[in-house]
Amino acid sequence: MATRTWEGNTSSDWGTSSNWVENSVPVSTDDVYIVSGIVSIDGDDQSAVTLGSLTVGQKYTGSIGSSGVKLEISATNFDYSGQGTSAYIEGTFTNLTVQNTSADSAALNLSGDSDTITTLRILGGRGGINIASSCNIVTTIEQIGADSVTTNIADNTTIGGSCSLIMDSGKLELYQAIPTITIFGGELEAVLDSGTVTTLDQYGGRVRWNPTASCTITSLNIYSGLFDSRDSTAPAFTVTNTLLHEGGTIDERSGLENAIWTNALAMEGGEVRYDSGRQVTIS
Repeated sequence: MATRTWEGNTSSDWGTSSNWVENSVPVSTDDVYIVSGIVSIDGDDQSAVTLGSLTVGQKYTGSIGSSGVKLEISATNFDYSGQGTSAYIEGTFTNLTVQNTSADSAALNLSGDSDTITTLRILGGRGGINIASSCNIVTTIEQIGADSVTTNIADNTTIGGSCSLIMDSGKLELYQAIPTITIFGGELEAVLDSGTVTTLDQYGGRVRWNPTASCTITSLNIYSGLFDSRDSTAPAFTVTNTLLHEGGTIDERSGLENAIWTNALAMEGGEVRYDSGRQVTIS
């Protein structure tokens, strides 16, 4: 294991030894630091390399890879705070933490050919973080203290059977069902075309439930905040068990009357808004 620091004195090529302070291209188990400078890094196939850690610091303003040719590399720990216009990175990461990004809508783009992100933590940033459908997220997605971030999790992303999402800020566009979702704030826009959310607990913020095809929430518990399905275009979506507390609101005035509440809505307070003339059972 060794430390390698990007300098980019010769070119934008990851595989050129003179671009590294130590005059050596990183190999597996190395700790790599890309923490300053403006020299961009070209896309490159380093898929045989699994680093001990990869750190992209906020004083680095170059871009990494491109939408056509990504930097393919894996790491046990990946910490990203880069300020370049965009980064396109493909690989497997055990712990991936985003502390900051540029304000660009393509600030950080993650993909892989069946590659895996075990834990994804988004703790800051100013732009877009895009998770491609080729990714596999295993256990945890957190978006905490990231007011200015928009995260997009693409349709057909592989989600682990015990995966959970926790968010309190920013916006998250979700195109693939996650088993357990807990919302404290921010805006979750769920545009699902299938799948089941086993438990959705909402303590604040706004959930825009806008599925485009049949999907299910098994247990919906709204303690505070707005659960808003007015924009849903799904033929029908199903909510099996619902508990609404004081401070929570359900608004499903879509005009389509396409929400199926299998059991009676249990209310301990709060407000339910639904289409005029529709019958909803409340206990």
